[in-house]
Amino acid sequence: MNTILCTTRGGEASYPNQDRAIQLAKEQGSPLVFLHVINIEFLDRIASPVLVDIESELKHLGEFVLAMAQERAEDAGVQVHTVCKSGDLKQALLEVIQEFNIHTLVLGSPAGDTASTTQPYLQSLIQTIMERTGVEVVVVHNGEVVEHYSPV
Repeated sequence: MNTILCTTRGGEASYPNQDRAIQLAKEQGSPLVFLHVINIEFLDRIASPVLVDIESELKHLGEFVLAMAQERAEDAGVQVHTVCKSGDLKQALLEVIQEFNIHTLVLGSPAGDTASTTQPYLQSLIQTIMERTGVEVVVVHNGEVVEHYSPV
């Protein structure tokens, strides 16, 4: 069975992309995994006890975002799992792809200059993920497929 993985940050921009992943899972009769990754490395100059508190709060927020996505997927009749990880996005993706035997990865496209992810980073991430795992990658923006990469 083909399992689909969809990364999500939460927020309004993520909803159409989550909906596209839900639609793909429903069309294919596939299970869906939503992944939220917390990375606080940019806060490396803050005292360690404060970092623990910040990471804990961000984890709670991530779990809430995932619960909302899970509810929408279940309402659509899709079997869904959620995973909240801390650390590097690439490493988290590789771990979840292996753990859940993922066949298709759905990623959101950067939303211009204000995005936290850049287009060059996304392209590098896609190349690495495909080379290491052989998964299909679908890039969506506002719920529309803008790029599709099939394994060779």
